Amino acid sequence: MTGPAFLRPLVASLGLGALVLGSVPAAAQGVPFSVGFASLPSFAWPGAAGDGPGRWEGSYASLSTGYEAVSSKRFGSYSGPTIGFEGGRLWQDGRLVYGISGGLDYLIPAGGTTMPGFGRLAYSRDFAGIVHAQVGTLLTPSVLLYGKVGALAVHETLRAGPTPVSPAFSRDDLAIRPDARVGVEWALTDRLSVAVEAGVVGNRIR
Repeated sequence: MTGPAFLRPLVASLGLGALVLGSVPAAAQGVPFSVGFASLPSFAWPGAAGDGPGRWEGSYASLSTGYEAVSSKRFGSYSGPTIGFEGGRLWQDGRLVYGISGGLDYLIPAGGTTMPGFGRLAYSRDFAGIVHAQVGTLLTPSVLLYGKVGALAVHETLRAGPTPVSPAFSRDDLAIRPDARVGVEWALTDRLSVAVEAGVVGNRIR
């Protein structure tokens, strides 16, 4: 990943759903934002009878909450509690598991750089949404190795302090960026799933 150095957010959340698929935040290129969707650990209700032949097939939905804090030398800092939702559908064909997923995440601003100083920049975000297509293979009946590709949309605000030739200004924008992730998920039980995921967000499409 490229972009300015920053502290990765510390997010701990609980998710509830019919079938669990967990993810962790991914860092953006260029500006220091991070978005979390159904961050682990996750806990789930068992799937309905007939919803699929196994734990890896069926529909799922989860709710999450946590706290996100991001800091950058160039773009200042922002932080606040988050509320998120993720849902999707998985299909299984032998060892192959594939599906689609989407999520929404809202950060409630609670701290950070709201007014940058002379010649400085400040960045923050609030709403974010993501859509993924996923494909994976079962290493064992309880361990899934998977990859995701999709797009991330973020409502972001960039503020600039005054300079000798320009006044201070603020710009709101909706940025859309490609998103790719790989991960491993371990189904400990039918109700508990733990995953480790890493990802990269590309340069903005618009």
